Order: sequence, then C-alpha cells, then structure tokens
Amino acid sequence: MTETAPPLLALHEVTRRYTLPRESLFSPAPVVDALRGVSLELHAGRSLGVVGESGSGKSTLARLAMALEAPSSGRVEFMGQDLSRLPAAELRAARRGFQMVFQDPYGSLDPRQTIGRIVAEPLTLAGDTQRDSAVAEVLDAVGLRAADASKYPHEFSGGQRQRIAIARALITKPRLIVADEPVSALDVSVQAQVLNLLIELQQRYGVTYLLISHDLAVIDHVCDEVVVMQHGRIVERGDSARIFRAPQHAYTRALIDAHEPFEPPSATVAATSEELPR
Repeated sequence: MTETAPPLLALHEVTRRYTLPRESLFSPAPVVDALRGVSLELHAGRSLGVVGESGSGKSTLARLAMALEAPSSGRVEFMGQDLSRLPAAELRAARRGFQMVFQDPYGSLDPRQTIGRIVAEPLTLAGDTQRDSAVAEVLDAVGLRAADASKYPHEFSGGQRQRIAIARALITKPRLIVADEPVSALDVSVQAQVLNLLIELQQRYGVTYLLISHDLAVIDHVCDEVVVMQHGRIVERGDSARIFRAPQHAYTRALIDAHEPFEPPSATVAATSEELPR
C-alpha cells in the first residue's frame, strides 16, 4: 500500500481577525473576521485556484500562506513546519521555498533598481558571478534576455514587467509560488501569454501554484483544483473541471452565472511585438 505524500502547504482551522479603528471614542472597536476556520491542503506539483468575490478572504489567505501575516488562530504549515512558530532566521531560510507574484507589475518593481538587482533580491549567493548567472537563467526562462538585467522597469511593458516579477519569484527555485491576481492588471492581449508561461514553468521546474483570482476563466486555464470562498469560509472545493461544469453550491453557481461567457484564455492570442520574447 502506497503512502500518500504529505502536503506541501497545509492550513489547519485558520482564522484571521482584524480590529478596525473605533468609529467614536465610546464605541467598541469593530472587528472583521477575514478568515473563519479555513482548512486546506496543497500537494507538490499541483495548482490550486482560489476564487470568490472581493472581501471573501482570498488575499488574506495568500498573505498567511506567505507568512506575511500570522493567523489569529490555527496553523499554516509549509513542508510540515508551522510558519508562525519559526524563529526569524529559520523563517528567512524557509522563504527560499515559497515566493510570491503580486498583482501590480508596475508597483511591485522598484523603479530605482536595475532588473538584475530586482530579480536577485530574494537570493543570497557567495559571489557576483554566481548571482549574475542565476539572474540570466531565470530571465531566459521567462522569455527575456540576460542583457535586460542592466535595464530599469520603465523600459518594459506591463506584460514584460510581470515576467520580471515571475523571474524574481523563480530565482530561489521555490517549491511553491503564490500568485495574487497575477494578470488582472494586464491587457487582455497579453494575459494568456503570462498564464501560458506559468504553465510552462510548472512543467519545466515542477513548481506548485496557489493562484488567487476573481476571474474564473484564469483559474480554469491554469489550475487542477479550485476552492470557492465566501465570507472567509470555503464553501466548495474540487477539480476545476467539475466545479466549473457542475457546481454544487449555490454561491458557486451564482459566481459562474455572473461571469462573462466562460471561455478560457486562448493560447493563440495574438501578441504585440513588445510582448514577445526578444
């Protein structure tokens, strides 16, 4: 009998509560429960999509998975380690195994830094030669040139900047990449290229994705499984094909009904010359 491999990422009854500013001196501070007892597992090599309306808890879940915030209760485990209990030095070491791609390809790149410095930011290597070769490798992997390392973010288009952000996430050879709305700020004409790049990188490096998106077609295109969130809780989970073709929960059906015609991003969307690998 074959043992099931332990999950790469696991959330156990995770809650996250925020205390908001008081509305008046004599009233109690309002409290918002962004996550309410969320449990899930993500296994290596898989892609898990998280969908839901604004305020459903999707981005809070991503921040906790990245250990950017600690849960109010429950545990977030990466490779069996409770991230909130790790000492600072051990957490920094663990972060090599998980990286994040943010929504805004303009705001997430420091305009004062060269692309080489931006991409190498998560990396600590002994010598410049070693660092430079690692930067060149990941730039090539995302369809850019090694020579682009000496340029600055303003010299690139939105789609190219998101490729740079993906290269930065990839440079530590992480087991897990958390992508929070990675294509929502991009033109429709280049969204499919970035999504197809994510798929290609998974096939090449075996990386696991936790993908947050409000766009159901994006999740359907990239992810093996999906969880549907409402008011900080998971209301449905399953294979993407089953969830999107035969949803069981009323909220999931409402999301699908409210979505535009359900067509995955085309792999053959025409690319402008500035978005093609140069």
